[in-house]
Amino acid sequence: MEKLLELINKAPEKPGVYLFRSEDGGYVYIGKAKNLKNRLKGHLQARKIDPKERKIFEESSNIEWIITKSDYEAFVLENELIKQYRPRYNVRLKSGSGYPMLVITDDEYPTVLISRKYGEIKGEYFGPFLPARTARAMKDLIHKLFKLRTCDPLPKRNIVCFDYHLGLCSAPCVGKISQKEYGLDAEAAKAFLSGNVKNVIYQLYDRIEEYKKKMLFEKAAVVRDQITAMENLIQKQEVMGLPFEEADIFYFAGNSVLLIVVRGFRIVGKNLLQFKQTGIGSSFNDEVITEYYSRGNYIPELVVTNLQLSEEENISRWLETKKGSTVEISYDIPPEIKNFIDRNFHLTDTTVLKAQFKEVFGFELPERIEGFDISTLQGQYTVGSCVVWQNGNMDKKEYRRFRVKTVKGVDDYAALREVLYRRFRRYKEEGIFPLVLIDGGKGQLTQGITVKDALGLDGLRVFSIAKREETVYTDDGKEINLYQYRELLKLFTKIRDEAHRFALLYNRKLREKDALREILDNIEGVGKKRKEILYRTYKTVDRIMEAPVEELKKLGIPEKVAQNIKKYLSG
Repeated sequence: MEKLLELINKAPEKPGVYLFRSEDGGYVYIGKAKNLKNRLKGHLQARKIDPKERKIFEESSNIEWIITKSDYEAFVLENELIKQYRPRYNVRLKSGSGYPMLVITDDEYPTVLISRKYGEIKGEYFGPFLPARTARAMKDLIHKLFKLRTCDPLPKRNIVCFDYHLGLCSAPCVGKISQKEYGLDAEAAKAFLSGNVKNVIYQLYDRIEEYKKKMLFEKAAVVRDQITAMENLIQKQEVMGLPFEEADIFYFAGNSVLLIVVRGFRIVGKNLLQFKQTGIGSSFNDEVITEYYSRGNYIPELVVTNLQLSEEENISRWLETKKGSTVEISYDIPPEIKNFIDRNFHLTDTTVLKAQFKEVFGFELPERIEGFDISTLQGQYTVGSCVVWQNGNMDKKEYRRFRVKTVKGVDDYAALREVLYRRFRRYKEEGIFPLVLIDGGKGQLTQGITVKDALGLDGLRVFSIAKREETVYTDDGKEINLYQYRELLKLFTKIRDEAHRFALLYNRKLREKDALREILDNIEGVGKKRKEILYRTYKTVDRIMEAPVEELKKLGIPEKVAQNIKKYLSG
């Protein structure tokens, strides 16, 4: 750590890229800055409250930097280095490549192909398609409706292939269709994929009349199916009525990011983006967008997000360079999209939540809130739970459970003090001060304040939440009825209910474990070690009963003992 501090103090006050490196030379985190020294000092300060920042310092043994001529040059270099080295703590989409797009190829007789990288195939791109499996379904539909050739490259044949007989291809390879007719099919397919069907649909009506006059009723039926598909598409467009033709919308709610793809004035895809890392601080929004488009995904004319981008100017310039034309960044999400999100997804708009929290409590919404609850059954199996809300989501990897050791009988207050003392002591050791939320009323709040004062944790804030009234009690004497504040109600009840669920689950698990052990104690040949093996593997009596003897033998249980177990439990 001393070496890292020394390097930070030596860092230049110039624009550039900095690289946290591990002892074996690996890349831990890569970032850019207008002022390298100030940005690295910012990481150092954030380390006190952000677990991910702390891990970066713990796993790093060196910091390197590259000075650049400008902030934009640093931005471009940062993205190239992240793409090349894939550092552990930079934002990374779990998908290893871009989302699939359909390409109508730039050929004499075009076909439709799937691509995950914009520009790798010559042609006109459509999509992306979310979820990914819809790309294959849409490709099949294009062959079925518009009969674009299924083979690539176009072969030279004397007889038609089987796909022609299946109605998936119009067989241009053997001259079953003229280049002019085939070209109209390709244009119709493009119109269908883009949603801009009004110009093409009139040509199709003319074409169907022409086929009828020539008594070509099978061909007329094919065009009729194309028209029907396009008319259905127009109806869907009118329902949505979106104000822009194409856009990618990134809706941020904590560490959840919903991507909505708009093409042809309609929503054609939606997906909750999944990340291997959730990023650090204010750079998260920027990294999500640059990571997404670094994967080769199509760049639309408009990128919309509900949260401000700290690198808006650099991102816009970078996108325009990649696309070769103007890209607008907007923060204005249309009401139709907002209503769509509210109907289909349960996401919290952290902008509203943060404003409401500060208005009510007088300080900024913490990045981390820990919820506590106690569960007991008539004074037995008394346990405590600690659940963690971090940056907009419940972080289950950070959950902790406690078996109460010093309290006998029914004494919820004493049990709570023990659990809080064990957890608060960790706060003191690590210098981390989340907001504490205890399930209960004023009595539970008093226990939290007592433990906080005993450990001298002056910077720690403690709240409690009463179930029936949905009232929050604070350590500075406030009583807040949450029904007046919708976003706060959702936040605090979510944490409270999760703490209750997690405590109850642990209590039940202990009871079931002891009950199972009591039953197994009565079976000849089942000792302490075999009881533990059976419990860890099956958890319940029912699951042991369902397990065949051969399966029990694979766990190292002798056949005779396995038969004793089956006989006792089935009797």
